[in-house]
Amino acid sequence: MTRRQESVSMPSACCSGWSGESAVATAANCGFPPRTRVPSSRWSRVHCRPHRCWSRRRITMSRITHNPRATALIGSALALIICTAWLLDAAAQDRRRPIPEKPRQAVGPANGGTIIGDGFRIKLLRQVLLGFDRVGIIKQLDLEEGRRVQSGVVIARLDDEVARAALNSAKKKASNDVHNRYAAASYAVSKNEREQAVQANKAAGMAVVPLIEIKRLILAEQRSQLQIEQAVHDQAVAVLDSTLAQAQVNTYVLRAPFDGIVTRRFKQKGESVGQGDPIVELVDTSAMKVEGRIPLAEAIRLRPGQKVTVRLIDSEDDGRGDLPQEFKQARFPGTLVYIDPGVNLVGKRDVRVWARVNNQRGLLRHGLTAMIEIDTANNP
Repeated sequence: MTRRQESVSMPSACCSGWSGESAVATAANCGFPPRTRVPSSRWSRVHCRPHRCWSRRRITMSRITHNPRATALIGSALALIICTAWLLDAAAQDRRRPIPEKPRQAVGPANGGTIIGDGFRIKLLRQVLLGFDRVGIIKQLDLEEGRRVQSGVVIARLDDEVARAALNSAKKKASNDVHNRYAAASYAVSKNEREQAVQANKAAGMAVVPLIEIKRLILAEQRSQLQIEQAVHDQAVAVLDSTLAQAQVNTYVLRAPFDGIVTRRFKQKGESVGQGDPIVELVDTSAMKVEGRIPLAEAIRLRPGQKVTVRLIDSEDDGRGDLPQEFKQARFPGTLVYIDPGVNLVGKRDVRVWARVNNQRGLLRHGLTAMIEIDTANNP
């Protein structure tokens, strides 16, 4: 019998004549609890279809239990879901758990006239990247990294052949005074002619030289005088052009702005550079910057110019071990330079300050941690 025929015959076997006591008996035989008497058509819709669903579910579960592969896949999926839920719950608990704060050494007044601050950082006070103010090709660059230079020493030079030719031409023009001498001589001749014409009329007692001619001579004299002024002006402009040409030549030379050490070199001889491209890095280590934060309650006692004393301490953040005793025993005097007018809005209310400290024996290095003592008893 086919499936379609079986589905057709099942209602005739189970649901035919379902009315009254026969319907209750038939329902009991099919495994359903007895219910109130309903018409045959309604009873078949309520009870016959669940009977088919339960049969199909029993068949599906039997197939799953008899298929090992399907059982393993279902078990793995359930285990993965359980593990994921456990991990998410553990992560949520970790986020809710408060993070303990790292203990920090107290910062405050040591006595009535001294404020002690820890956790200060040593930084470079003067560190610059040197470059040319024009484009060109490097003609000279002999300094290597680690070389100590003095202020004003030539660090690098660009090819300035064209600029020097223009400078020589400007200098030659500025030194030319031919126009000045010619204008002065022309003025002397014009003045002499006018004076002779006037003298001739006076001697003859009559207008030997016409009045219009005398006016022409006066005009020539004035023109010669203006030519002198024009020649003086032109020579002054030529001198300025010479100064401008010299300034152009100076832009082809790179000089050290202060005493320091060349720490990095970015270009080589013969390399082309653009305007502002870094050539070398120059650092001054004679004085260092010690920067940190002071609580607001103590910062109101600080004034620029107060004396400070700095000593190096071990850093608790990097965990790189203790400093040598030579560094710890050294003391570095300095002066308080800057007190931030603002206050930190995150965390504790403190103020950023920094001091200028002399780097004795070169022990102060960029990045080290220090403790500072600020003498507030003697205000500058």
